[in-house]
Amino acid sequence: MNINELVAGGGVVIVIMTLIQITPIRIDPWSSIARAIGRAINGEVIQKVEKLNLDLLEMKAVEDERDAIYARTEILRFGDELYINTRHTKERFNQILSDITKYEKYCSAHPDFQNDQAVMTITNIKETYQKCLEKHNFL
Repeated sequence: MNINELVAGGGVVIVIMTLIQITPIRIDPWSSIARAIGRAINGEVIQKVEKLNLDLLEMKAVEDERDAIYARTEILRFGDELYINTRHTKERFNQILSDITKYEKYCSAHPDFQNDQAVMTITNIKETYQKCLEKHNFL
């Protein structure tokens, strides 16, 4: 290895070192100690907050299912009204179509949720809406 090769190799190393910066590992023992003391003092509060968070998630799931059941009830009721030839306004159709959209999103996100009760009614509502649009036959 001659001087020229050594200088060229050293130059490459210097260029690489200027392009790549290595961040030093920061050790802060005081923060770690304070965090440990805080957890020891507030451990019970932290556990209660975590339990409240789980309870809140469970309540939200129950509320979402309740909303889906209510939407299904409204859909089935509307379908019954169509079956006995009750006419509806375009706004009422739009509202029930909105309920159908929410209901179908819930059903697709929750495959275990019993959905077979409203499938045919939803199809009938959509077909009736399409016919009313074509014939301008809303109330």
